[in-house]
Amino acid sequence: MYVRRCKTGRIARRARDRSFGATLREALARGWGPILIHGGGPAITRRLATYGIELPFTNGLRATTVDAIDHVVSALQMCNAELTEALSAAHVPITPLTDGWTVQARDIGAERTGEVAAISESRVKEACEEGFVPLLTPFGRDAAGAFYNLNADAVAAHVAQTMDAARLVFLTDVAGVYRDYQAGELLTETTAAELEDLLAAGSFTAGMIPKVTAMLYAARQGVDEVWVVDGRDHESVATAVLGDTAGLTRRRGTRLRAAVTQKE
Repeated sequence: MYVRRCKTGRIARRARDRSFGATLREALARGWGPILIHGGGPAITRRLATYGIELPFTNGLRATTVDAIDHVVSALQMCNAELTEALSAAHVPITPLTDGWTVQARDIGAERTGEVAAISESRVKEACEEGFVPLLTPFGRDAAGAFYNLNADAVAAHVAQTMDAARLVFLTDVAGVYRDYQAGELLTETTAAELEDLLAAGSFTAGMIPKVTAMLYAARQGVDEVWVVDGRDHESVATAVLGDTAGLTRRRGTRLRAAVTQKE
């Protein structure tokens, strides 16, 4: 089993050009049980703008208010529907999980920005056992049923932990994690210690901070391999997801391995 966190618009486009769907179908054929968690930041921003709402970001996390949460949930549900349609058209059997109960949220005292409290293993497992690819949204409910906006990278890491996934793959719009982005210093193999040092040194952009934090969490929880790759590059995606290296012209993406992390 593996978990993949992806950007909504980009993955919908990849599904339409068939490469992404082909990768998922191959993973299903191998019996690997892929699970998808999508984002939706641009769609949320557009919807909030329509209603005259502007929310600040802190360390890459959107500060979501009580007034904004319904708009956030609606935008993410629309993203999920778009992805479901695109992947279904690519002959990938999808089960959308969008009611907020699959991911249980915890109040952290920041209005409706929350953190992941737990993942409903049974709901995700049932979809996988029936041959479907679960597609999760990055929001959840607390015990009282209130919605909270959650970071998609954190959701993916917790799903990987809960489902005992062998691999977690983050699809983004850069080639991987950079030691120095301006200098083009890409990390192909990295360690938890290296990432923690770079975090402490302020080497990452705000948007990369939650992703690196999620990488570290997943590796510390025993996920064998955690990857960050460019979702626009089919070869990178196939390498990270399927381990396919035949005809590979160069290594792409960043890999963090749990075995190395746990020895540190």
